[in-house]
Amino acid sequence: MKMKWALLLSLPVLLFQSFQKEKITPEKDFDIQQLAPGVWAVIHNEQGGRAICNAGIVDLGNKTLVFDAFINQNAAAELKKKAEQLTGRPVSFVINSHFHDDHIRGNQSFIPGASIISTEWTKNKIQETEPGEQEWAKKNTATQLKKSMEQLASAPENEKNEASVWVNYYKAITQSLPDLKMTLPDITFSNSFRIYGSKRTVQLVEYKNCHTGSDIAMILPEDGIAFMGDLLFTERHPWLGDGDPETWKNTLKKFHEDATVKFFVPGHGRVCGKDEIKVLIQYMETLRQMSVEAVQKKVPDSVFLRSPIPEPFKDWSFKRFFIPNLSTVYAKAEKRDN
Repeated sequence: MKMKWALLLSLPVLLFQSFQKEKITPEKDFDIQQLAPGVWAVIHNEQGGRAICNAGIVDLGNKTLVFDAFINQNAAAELKKKAEQLTGRPVSFVINSHFHDDHIRGNQSFIPGASIISTEWTKNKIQETEPGEQEWAKKNTATQLKKSMEQLASAPENEKNEASVWVNYYKAITQSLPDLKMTLPDITFSNSFRIYGSKRTVQLVEYKNCHTGSDIAMILPEDGIAFMGDLLFTERHPWLGDGDPETWKNTLKKFHEDATVKFFVPGHGRVCGKDEIKVLIQYMETLRQMSVEAVQKKVPDSVFLRSPIPEPFKDWSFKRFFIPNLSTVYAKAEKRDN
């Protein structure tokens, strides 16, 4: 992003909790958490990992599917190897949930052999933006990495984890750049798409104008699990600048009300239930209310952007997204007011 940046209904909660505890031996770049037989959440290791985003591995029975491909080809190759070990077969499908760099740049590690699937909008957006994003990265990543390392070195103890996130991000990009190739999806769809396996079916659903212009959630109806991509962040500030927070919030409300989906894998953060969906909704409602009140009181944006992080979200990671998020909601409130 250049840093602008659904277990059957009858399955008891205790069973899911047992899956939470059943973790595969951690890899350098990620941890693997089994959610159901043949379903694994792949969670980015924030202590030096190069994955940056979360991913998923699904055993369809006759084929293997990976959801999201990371930012770094080496981490993606590690993901591919682990998927093949867990399922006993090559990866056949890779889903790109949306166009941001941390979810797509590992595509090339799955080629040849796998089909890359996205929405039509996402493919077009990757083709439009990725060349410029990569050129920007070649020119600026070294400087950004140096600044991030300096910030980490001087950060107070309670801010070091936050600072290390960005060091890991720029290190992952730096390592990827020499061999990085834009690898576009070769299968696209609009609205929805189903993949039928001999063990389970997955449903890919497009949600428009949420985190970005087009985001995919992958729903496993037999398991009650949803891989959300960046439609969901847990204990992290989301990035609001490439979509519409109001549409996004309404989409999250539908997931919160959907009794068929019990457990969620976010694009960033830990696997969760519906409570975390509600918290992210509250985050968006809070920022919207702040912006509406500021515009009504004619508070200048320069003053509004100095607003402190509200207490419920004060300890979240990705704090550098907060001010750009304020700018996004303020601009939308101004537009509505006019």
